[in-house]
Amino acid sequence: MYWYWVLVIVIAATIVLVAALIFAVALYAHRLVFGRRMNRNVNINYYSAQDFNLPARRIQVTFDGTPLYAAVYSYIPEEKCKKVVLFCHGIGPGHCAYMTEIAKLASYGYAVVAYDSIGCGSSQGKNSRGFYANVQCATATYIAIMRDGTLKDKPVHIVGHSWGAYTALCLSTVVAARSVVALSGFNTPTKIMADSSAPVMGKLMATLCRPMWWLINLFVFGVHGNANSVKRIQKSDVPAFIAYGSKDKTIRPDNSPANFAHGPFIQTFIYDDKGHNVYNTVHAQKLLEDLNVAMSPSYFKTEAQRKAFFKNFDFVAATEEDESVMNQIKFFIDSH
Repeated sequence: MYWYWVLVIVIAATIVLVAALIFAVALYAHRLVFGRRMNRNVNINYYSAQDFNLPARRIQVTFDGTPLYAAVYSYIPEEKCKKVVLFCHGIGPGHCAYMTEIAKLASYGYAVVAYDSIGCGSSQGKNSRGFYANVQCATATYIAIMRDGTLKDKPVHIVGHSWGAYTALCLSTVVAARSVVALSGFNTPTKIMADSSAPVMGKLMATLCRPMWWLINLFVFGVHGNANSVKRIQKSDVPAFIAYGSKDKTIRPDNSPANFAHGPFIQTFIYDDKGHNVYNTVHAQKLLEDLNVAMSPSYFKTEAQRKAFFKNFDFVAATEEDESVMNQIKFFIDSH
């Protein structure tokens, strides 16, 4: 009997130790992504509103006591804009990576309000916290819109890409949006974290880390930390335009809301020739794939080769938009 209890204790201690090690790996991976600021990459040419002759007006947005960078972009006087588009950016340095899309949306006559999530780009904050932080920052920006003398009485439509698409779908149950456009979004935070981590830590370890990431999200954000974007948009009954590229290497098909969201107000679009940036042309996406590969520290043998690549890279062609997709988005927003 004595040896029986010793065996039980050893097995229990082993399970606890293994669980602790897996949690440590999951926490380390989470901090690698969200435990730091997401600043601009010095090698990339980010366009500004001035590059598009796009007027901008700063608005005051604060989240959890931290000032966020946010602005209204509009080609026509804001009081003449009939709709407001709240733009939610993907993972990275904020909405500076989407100025081509913001300018395009503004050219349709919308007042586009774009922000940088906490710890991203021009916003303050020592780190970006986690997936749901973008939803919280978007909510803070929506509140600023509702308090703005020029914008508060206009219908708000939410547009987002990748992390921003997840944000837009989740936001549909939090704010009074007229419609949602979600481009290349994901369904659950733990699934995208596992899919992104698997090439580095292995599929088995990424799978084992998923429950730990769920717990981390719960500890950081409470009950909303693991929000399911499909359940959110279906619950909200807000009209939604959900798009996905079948060649997307970032979001797997089994984690794409376009493959699972259903409802009378939901329209899904799957583009067979598109990757993660469904709003770009096929040629632009190919250039972006080349750019992502070149971002690897070990890709170039010499510093001179690296500098030459980025100096000669065609950033204009890499941000070329697919007019047909953008027109679909415009038609959807105008219809609501």
